[in-house]
Amino acid sequence: MSKKSSKKSSLARKIFRRFEQEIFRGKLIEPGDHVLLAYSGGQDSSGLLSLLLRLKSKLNFHLSLAHLNHGLRASAREDEEFVRKMAEEHNLPLVIKRVKVREYARRHHLNLEEAGRRLRYEFLEETSRRLLANKIATAHTIDDQAETFLLRLIRGSGPRGLRGILPEIEGRIIRPLIFFRRREIEAYLREINFPYRIDESNLDRRFLRNRIRLELIPLLEKRFSPEIVANLARTADILREEEDFFNQIEEEEEATVIKEEAGTCWLDAEALARLHPALARRLVRRFLVRLRGDLREINFREVEAIRRLESGQRLHLKRQVRLIRLGARIMEEKKLKQGQSYEILWDGSSPLEIPWAGLKFSARKVNRKDLPPYDDWRRALLSLSQLNLPLLVRPRHPGDRYQPLGSEKPRKLKDIMSSRHIPLHLRPFWPVFLSGDQIVWVPGCPVNEAFKIREDEPEILVLEIL
Repeated sequence: MSKKSSKKSSLARKIFRRFEQEIFRGKLIEPGDHVLLAYSGGQDSSGLLSLLLRLKSKLNFHLSLAHLNHGLRASAREDEEFVRKMAEEHNLPLVIKRVKVREYARRHHLNLEEAGRRLRYEFLEETSRRLLANKIATAHTIDDQAETFLLRLIRGSGPRGLRGILPEIEGRIIRPLIFFRRREIEAYLREINFPYRIDESNLDRRFLRNRIRLELIPLLEKRFSPEIVANLARTADILREEEDFFNQIEEEEEATVIKEEAGTCWLDAEALARLHPALARRLVRRFLVRLRGDLREINFREVEAIRRLESGQRLHLKRQVRLIRLGARIMEEKKLKQGQSYEILWDGSSPLEIPWAGLKFSARKVNRKDLPPYDDWRRALLSLSQLNLPLLVRPRHPGDRYQPLGSEKPRKLKDIMSSRHIPLHLRPFWPVFLSGDQIVWVPGCPVNEAFKIREDEPEILVLEIL
């Protein structure tokens, strides 16, 4: 064997040995797994294909290929044909799907890169379920990690976004090349003479990621540090570990700040205000994930705006999410509209929650001698003998009237609420308590004259805002 061929095989062995070590160290692939490789036919995915084929001969697992034709490049059909031939040559199952990325991007108001990413991962998840593959392998390298770090830094991401691409299993996704440089994969393919396609879109400087790859990183390597890619990746690793730690703290605090009652998820603004701003922002993001499913199109300014909402204020976010703060509660405005039609029968045996109005009530019987102080804003003292339980609790209806305690005749509820300064934005879903068809009490307003306590009554019913 010549020195040149020996050097080649030595390089190939070295690359494979490192790859194998990373697989075993992270338990990325284990015997019996079914791995679905996201295979574009390009340099990195071809490098991963070659390494997986070699590993497959040593580790008993199944390998399938998935190729998404984005329909963006003139050579897309040629790429697809190349992928077909490679699958046939290596006797691997292959699933191909064609999509219209431009149309999807236009319909969902996304840039091409984000639209392609979403379609790609939807396709991989769908295909993995169809093939019963428990792992999805993507060919991201350490260069992709550095590019992602810089891309998100430029766009203003926080620590969570700057973690970059995770090497371990994230759901079912594994990234075995995340510790390799792109140039190492290129050298490896050249040494073993393994074919791959050139993706000319990677040279298109209209895309920010490409400008980072082709201009910014070479400049940083030349003018500042030749190790910049490794340094950025190391920073992402550190942030990932710290993020894991802070996630634990978030989980401990989540239940005190994010509530879910009666099918409504809301944020306790008062509890939020007691937390350190950094932790508060994290919990706001968790709340948004609960509402929207993800944090796409949410930036620092919007998180801060939510944190600083005052009672009665509204905030419109992208993707038609509208928030409102009512008292201590921050919730979706559409939940309030649902709250305009509620009807609840309440016997007082357990607390009553009216999340749309940001109120919670208790009921208790007390001896006359133990009556609490009079406070018709937050408390009603009622004659048990005059009440029919359970009470009906609903929002106001047009034409509602009753005779407030001390008044000579009935008045419109609308006028009573106005005179008692019930906030205008709360009135459509403010609770009204009824016995039969008669209004008993409205929080913030006097009780009905008909249900006032009698002098000879030993026990009184107390309704109270908690």
